[in-house]
Amino acid sequence: MTPVTKFQKLASNEIEAANRAEITARLIRLGYKVYRPEADSGGEDLVLRTPKGNLLSVQLKGRPSVDQKKYGGDRSIWMLFPDPKGDWKLGRSWFLVPHCKLFEWFKSRHGHTVSMREGEGWSENGISVEMREFLHKYSLPTRGRTHLGSSVA
Repeated sequence: MTPVTKFQKLASNEIEAANRAEITARLIRLGYKVYRPEADSGGEDLVLRTPKGNLLSVQLKGRPSVDQKKYGGDRSIWMLFPDPKGDWKLGRSWFLVPHCKLFEWFKSRHGHTVSMREGEGWSENGISVEMREFLHKYSLPTRGRTHLGSSVA
């Protein structure tokens, strides 16, 4: 049998599954506990227990996205997404940011659009320099604990 040497183009559900596997492994190495609800109810794709013991409701996306109708209001959902232009083979950047903070950032730049005014949301295909500066404090480290529990430099 010849090994596969070329990656296939993935369907959207395959991309979502690959993203979930990629970030789950990283979160575990960073000391998070990762739980998957039996049903995607209210936008919760994952529930995370942080290394400090806090629980976070998380919506997993393939790119920076907000939707005030689905995730806004008094909800405390967090958005988890990669740099969509990043190279997953090299360990791309991932961000874990409260929806309300990301929504306010998008609103300050795109609040004049019909989509944002009507609460339908916004998404970006990439991360601009300005957005990267905003997201810096929400970036997940690319390195964490090894399988032996020690820290990796």
